[in-house]
Amino acid sequence: MQRFFGGRPADYSDRDHRKAAKFADFLQTHAADLAELNLSETSLRRCVRAHVCHSLLPVAVRDELSWSGLLQISTYDEVNGRTQLAMATVAQKWPVAKVKEAVAQAHQRRLWDADPNTDGLQLPPPKPEPAVQPGRLVSRTEKWTEDVGAWHQEFAQIDPSKLSKAQVDRIRTAVATLRGQLDQLEKALR
Repeated sequence: MQRFFGGRPADYSDRDHRKAAKFADFLQTHAADLAELNLSETSLRRCVRAHVCHSLLPVAVRDELSWSGLLQISTYDEVNGRTQLAMATVAQKWPVAKVKEAVAQAHQRRLWDADPNTDGLQLPPPKPEPAVQPGRLVSRTEKWTEDVGAWHQEFAQIDPSKLSKAQVDRIRTAVATLRGQLDQLEKALR
């Protein structure tokens, strides 16, 4: 591929129609080879984009990145932003899921550098869980009681001999757990 593009695989992404045609020529010329490698056009474009991203990162950072992390970072177009994302990924040892989240936040311009004790970028803090609303809790408890009544009626329609011993044991364990949780709830209301 480097030979085909004259040592510049980044040329494939140039918006110049001649270079786009050259990439199309490459895909046609090497279709059998690409099929043998199980590389689709989309996969090849992702790999080339990651290669280009890799070549533009500082050496110390790029050698520490996983391929999966690099693929995620390469989807961000801004070169300085990619470098910051890569540096934060390495410094904070982000797993791929967190890198993916950071790239999504970067696309929305939501990454920040607020904690002076942490090098590089940080993700925004998670949104706090909404506070429990007492009225809703009471309504949900009443609805749940109706569901348990319907559940009991369904069990009454089952022939107990059709349940295996393992199924009966699982139901008894679930009911015992439920009973314990209900006892704790009742104690909390006193």
